[in-house]
Amino acid sequence: MNRAGAAAAILLLWCTGVLGAEQKEAAPPTDWPKTISQLQQEVYRRPGFAQPRQQLAIAHNNYGVGLGDQRQWADAIRELEEAIQLEPDNADFRGNLGRVYFNKAKQEYDGRQMEQALATLEQAIKLAPEFAPAYALKGEIEYGRQRLKEAKAAWQRSAALDPSQTYLAERLQQVTEELPVESGFERLSQAYFDLRYEEGVERQTGFDIQDALVEARRTVGADFADWPKYRLVVLIYSAESFRKLREETPEWVAGQFDGKIRVPLPSAQLDPLAVKRIIFHEYTHALVSELSDGRCPTWLNEGLAEYEGWRHGTQRFEALRKAYQDNQLVPWVQLSDLFSAHQPVDQVRLGYEESHSIAAYLIERYGFWRIRKILNALRQERPWEEMLAEEFHIKLPRLQTSWREWLSTYLAKPS
Repeated sequence: MNRAGAAAAILLLWCTGVLGAEQKEAAPPTDWPKTISQLQQEVYRRPGFAQPRQQLAIAHNNYGVGLGDQRQWADAIRELEEAIQLEPDNADFRGNLGRVYFNKAKQEYDGRQMEQALATLEQAIKLAPEFAPAYALKGEIEYGRQRLKEAKAAWQRSAALDPSQTYLAERLQQVTEELPVESGFERLSQAYFDLRYEEGVERQTGFDIQDALVEARRTVGADFADWPKYRLVVLIYSAESFRKLREETPEWVAGQFDGKIRVPLPSAQLDPLAVKRIIFHEYTHALVSELSDGRCPTWLNEGLAEYEGWRHGTQRFEALRKAYQDNQLVPWVQLSDLFSAHQPVDQVRLGYEESHSIAAYLIERYGFWRIRKILNALRQERPWEEMLAEEFHIKLPRLQTSWREWLSTYLAKPS
């Protein structure tokens, strides 16, 4: 194909960008570097003509978009900047570059590179100021950093640009409720934790909790072979404030992990040992979420958290013992259902105790390193039943039978 033919081919590709998927798949792939080189020669040969320059800009744009789809961020940005340099007023080129920056920021956000993600996101917003998802992601980053006012403003902007994002109404309601309480929290920074606690709380309480967090990071981290380098936000409430902000949360929830660890202060109803147990429990959720990319089934997640939390104290297993004696143990595939807010408290208690015992069995029988492998494998979004059978080389029914047999000895141990 001659130079003029190459230019015409580029223009045709741009104009037919709205073709159906089947038609686009039928088109042969374009060698963009070669095409760009040919078009550059055409521009040099005909410096006063607008069309070759326009087609060269389109080629840089198309190549940049393709590189962005492959997550080759630096090369994609370079190509799109070339397109913009050739046509500074082209809104499509600027929008495409903005989306590349947005996707790069999303990858950084998923990798917990929050500062870098925020800086990249600002580039995206500068180039595509009407792109609603960029503000939604900015809100998530600011919320995770406990910058609640900034998070609220970003989510409001995103919702205004795209009202179809109905989930933002819930996020805005949550941050609006949290702002009056948490905006006045005092801050106690530590290398791996960003502690926030209510104003007026004695500083010594904060240091006690800090020590418990450091211990959790060391001991729970050793089990999971995971010591996150990012700083985890920990919010420490009075018992009254914790319940006020979590009015829809069942009474049996003693702490919470939702990307941040939320725990109540020791009080007359909650002694320091119980708070330490809560901290270990919620910190375990943080590690499980990271290792499994949030895809761990509820029963295993809670079982591992209970296993780590009950390092401090002795679990009596009263509900589990009764279910075992009455032959009322819950099949593993149904166990996650017991953690619903609509379940009676006795069923929830059974869910925690049975999940705890299963975690203890798997760790004792197969070792913690196999648990870590399971959590990493769950990132693949395959059914957990398949993962367990594959890793332990035993089908689920036989695995459950083996656990039941082990359980009789386990429950016979003195509490």
